[in-house]
Amino acid sequence: MDIWEDDNSDEMDIDNDLMDDCEEDSFSESEQESNVKRLQKLNIGDDFHVEYAPQRNTTAYGSSRCPEHIKSKEKMGIGDLVKDHALPFLPAKSICRFRSVSKEWNKWITNPFLAHKQSHCFQDISGFFCQIAGEHSFISCDPHSCGVPDPSFSFLPEPVILKTTCNGLICCQSCIEDNAYYICNPVNRQWKVLPRPNYYHGPGSAVALAFEPSALKFEANYQLVCAFRLADHPILYFEIYSSRSKSWRLVDTLCCELDALKLSGDGLYMKGMVYWETLAGSVLAFDLTYEQCWILPLPPECGPEGVLTKRHGELCYILPHKKDNEYAIRIYGDFKMVLKHSFPLELDDFGYTSGGLRALSCLNDDVLAILFGNRIITYHVKAQKVKILGTVRPDGFVTCHPYVNSLVPVDHPLVSRQQANSHPCTSSSLWHSIG
Repeated sequence: MDIWEDDNSDEMDIDNDLMDDCEEDSFSESEQESNVKRLQKLNIGDDFHVEYAPQRNTTAYGSSRCPEHIKSKEKMGIGDLVKDHALPFLPAKSICRFRSVSKEWNKWITNPFLAHKQSHCFQDISGFFCQIAGEHSFISCDPHSCGVPDPSFSFLPEPVILKTTCNGLICCQSCIEDNAYYICNPVNRQWKVLPRPNYYHGPGSAVALAFEPSALKFEANYQLVCAFRLADHPILYFEIYSSRSKSWRLVDTLCCELDALKLSGDGLYMKGMVYWETLAGSVLAFDLTYEQCWILPLPPECGPEGVLTKRHGELCYILPHKKDNEYAIRIYGDFKMVLKHSFPLELDDFGYTSGGLRALSCLNDDVLAILFGNRIITYHVKAQKVKILGTVRPDGFVTCHPYVNSLVPVDHPLVSRQQANSHPCTSSSLWHSIG
């Protein structure tokens, strides 16, 4: 404790010395004139001559001017402020459309530092990747600002099945025998094939992609968590791939709960936790930090129409409800999944449709996404307004995965950019196709 205090006192002494140097270098003319008057009162004589040192515009660290690539506040215009402080809060498609503003903007937009900053600043759900009968499509919440150049994943070396998404990254799995996992971002068409797992992830397994953008970590570090069973073993195992170690690892934690042995689909990541719905009407939760798992309840009336999602920064369960010809939305929350909100859903203007009602996700705290028949609609809770986003094929079961229109690179951004410059047909050359 004493050492910590001494270190702080030394730093304070250094800062005070720097401030004293600043004050001495920034001696104003008024102070110099007042000193001359004081000297004249001392009757030193007419031969006394005072020479003023030339004025210098210096800082505490001795630099007289800003570097050429950095503009001072006096020289910054509204365009510079927008470029540096507004672009990172926009979706990827909107940013790419600004490349034609100037060479300076184009250089900044293709800079990996902007991609890193945007992946942290922009995390709004921008649309849904829809998958039906092996075909993929993207339905955007706003086609003018959010989009991808290739929603069919044709940039991957083989046909894939979309498994899960997380903050701009997508996990796909090969349709061939080896069932290889791919991590990709369709915005820049970057992808990475993961090494083969140590254990067989059979048909009953489920994965969850965990990625949390950070302003302090330049490289996008992610984890892929797979919950699987071995043949004739009534136990659920967990195997985790880490982009840091570039390898798979079997954790020590086992799940022997009968309610968790059969998972209904791939999982959701939120705040260091992974959640899977089970066919027994419960939630399997897995803590990535402590690598522990436990069971959470779901509402008694839960079913395939409901969905686990995030709202107001907390885990919730959204369940559409139909009684007679009236629709309603119920929102459950807390770890006990108690009913928090219930409000009617006016769908009379859409007429009759087959296929029922299924919740998809929360776009934000006020807007819910719902699959109504073969139409994806959004419902604004406060304004009580319904909007159609798009339609999907009506000839089969469709899975809809929320997606964030992010510039996040799959590999290290500096390495990826060097590869893109050496291969003109890779990520950097495809920015124009988004806009």
